[in-house]
Amino acid sequence: MSEAPAPDAIVLRVDARQCDIARPEDLNASKPALLRGRLFEGNTEDRMPVAVGDHVRLTESDDGLAVDEVLPRRNTFARRASGEEIQRQLLATNFDKLVLVTSFGTPSFSSIMADRILVAASFAGIPVALVINKTDKAKRGKIKKVIATYENAGYSVLCTSAEKEEGITELSNLLRGKISVLYGLSGVGKSSLLNCLEPGLGLRTKEVSSSLKSGRHTTTFARMWPLEMGGAVIDTPGVRVFRPWGIPPHELRLHYPEMLALGSGCHFPDCTHRNEPDCAILSALETGELPASRHRSYIEMMEELESVYGGTGENPA
Repeated sequence: MSEAPAPDAIVLRVDARQCDIARPEDLNASKPALLRGRLFEGNTEDRMPVAVGDHVRLTESDDGLAVDEVLPRRNTFARRASGEEIQRQLLATNFDKLVLVTSFGTPSFSSIMADRILVAASFAGIPVALVINKTDKAKRGKIKKVIATYENAGYSVLCTSAEKEEGITELSNLLRGKISVLYGLSGVGKSSLLNCLEPGLGLRTKEVSSSLKSGRHTTTFARMWPLEMGGAVIDTPGVRVFRPWGIPPHELRLHYPEMLALGSGCHFPDCTHRNEPDCAILSALETGELPASRHRSYIEMMEELESVYGGTGENPA
């Protein structure tokens, strides 16, 4: 049975051995396509070799469309896959901005989780914006403290309330004309925010579990949605655990912007900011110039990366 080359396409959704694709000029016209077995051969690093956002080469036959080749990626956002085996889980590729959605109330704001995702984006060279949703559920003083922590670190911070439709215009301006990824904990309101932006999407939402204090997965797979205002957004399933992938422990300090700046005052150029003498970071921690939450997440991540990759950062897989 003969096969003929088809124009390149963009992956909108991935599910086991098949995916949904669309031509770049019309992301609304999605079609199913099989994933060729050769894509899985010899790739032991990735849990799944194809991700939402991938640009792919297709072939077409009487059996339908099939993905033959994944074209070179502009960028890749990934985490370490769950399980004992050390593998990379691709989350999205070829996009312009990561929008990290967090919240107050339920689930509560987690600086450790936020910092892990911010570091992963920095390591991948992906611009990031921090969105704090459900700001109507917290005291203003607490919100201001979190905003100050991340703005002082150099991040762009946007406060929203999907319930009261606050900050939606600003979020719209952030997403317009770009391909963006919405990522964050389960229950923070990613789908609710998207429904405010584009009511026609009609994405499912659920109440957050009051007993577990965490969200339920209403988005069960990553999916790219074209936006009427221009651009597209990749809505992702909520996460409860985020383990960074491939970051050498000795490079972690490079992905905390404020610590990178302060660290120039350390006595040792390779200071790990843990217990070295004349450490500018530890001094800033004592004076309050550096928030304890940022240093705490740094230490926790450093220890985890060292346990996985050792001191060299080499991938043992």
